[in-house]
Amino acid sequence: MLAMSDINTEQFFPIFANTGVPVAFLVPTPTGYGKSIMDATGPVRELLKNAKLHDYEVQDQGPEHKVMAESYFVFPDRIQETAASLYRPVTKKGDPRIWFKDLKRYCNPCNLLALITIENRIYVINLSNPMVTSSLRSKGYVYDILLEAAHKDQLVANELLQKIQAIHNQGFLPSITRGDPGVGDTLEHALGINRNNSKAPDYKGIELKTTRLTRNGSSRQTTRITLFAKVPDEGMTYREIVDHYGKIQIPSGSTVARLQLYETFRVSRPNAYDLVLEVDQNNDRLRMLHQEDKLRKYVSAWYLNTLKQAMLLKHHETFWVKAVSENRDGREWFRYDKILHTKNPNTSLLAPLLETDKITVDLAGHYKPDGRFRDHGMLFKIMPNDLPLLLGKPIEYDLTRP
Repeated sequence: MLAMSDINTEQFFPIFANTGVPVAFLVPTPTGYGKSIMDATGPVRELLKNAKLHDYEVQDQGPEHKVMAESYFVFPDRIQETAASLYRPVTKKGDPRIWFKDLKRYCNPCNLLALITIENRIYVINLSNPMVTSSLRSKGYVYDILLEAAHKDQLVANELLQKIQAIHNQGFLPSITRGDPGVGDTLEHALGINRNNSKAPDYKGIELKTTRLTRNGSSRQTTRITLFAKVPDEGMTYREIVDHYGKIQIPSGSTVARLQLYETFRVSRPNAYDLVLEVDQNNDRLRMLHQEDKLRKYVSAWYLNTLKQAMLLKHHETFWVKAVSENRDGREWFRYDKILHTKNPNTSLLAPLLETDKITVDLAGHYKPDGRFRDHGMLFKIMPNDLPLLLGKPIEYDLTRP
């Protein structure tokens, strides 16, 4: 949908990043414009869900289940009340839809619309309107609305910081899960967050990434951090990649062979499966290729803009929480001592970081003995020391200090 925009989307990323305001972009297609109806894309659904405004996942199909949301169109010097209808039609698969009253009076087909939320209200900003963008860039009325949204956003960060400080003050907590996931699961349990597989941030729009400072009293070896998970947008699917290029192997700790593909992908060189990444900025793609005798064959691709959106969605704002680990009678215990607080990733650096192997991709998939396919996602990862290259200098909170 964004490819149909009559104005470049990326030029606005720094503005929203600098203010720290969660945003989702929409472009009304000529067909949808006629009815003022647009698809509620993934970023729109996540924006509304994180704001506790609406959750399409639990909404039933049909007009009787539609939800109306208080909304406003933003002009250079004022706002105008409208209304948003959030619903899932009975037809097809009930793909989420969003409708705005009098949309045709506010914009034209293929205009770029930015959606933000403030206290359960949706604000629509037409970035294709030169007067609106002028007010935004000159820090006029439109920019002031972003500042109001940013202020509300900061209240959430302060709330989360106070909660984790209170958890630290309790001292060591017993892990609720065995193995590596325990450090994150235990913190989320203490915060009252239910474990799930959602791609949305963990706490009211803030992502939580938890790692160990020590294990059994010793400094833990640095490992790569997962930024986000994203399957290719085109070409072979995850499962087809394993089918075509996986190998029959016996995994560690087992005696049963299986078809699997567990490997890291990078730009600089092919991996053990002869698969390699290539950044094609001219066509806005990160491509996966299979190399044989110096000849490369296309396998799959991600749209770079899709990866940027995934990064903005997952790490618009993140608490990187670090814990001290101890083993007591065979059970691991954690005390959460430090937080690195980051906001507004510089997504323009995503492609260069991929090209220099600062960001790599892990694929982990296999077939079980009963024939079922199992995967752990296609994970985009980075070393902790390289995080500032993408996220800037973090704010550090030492919870051990009063």
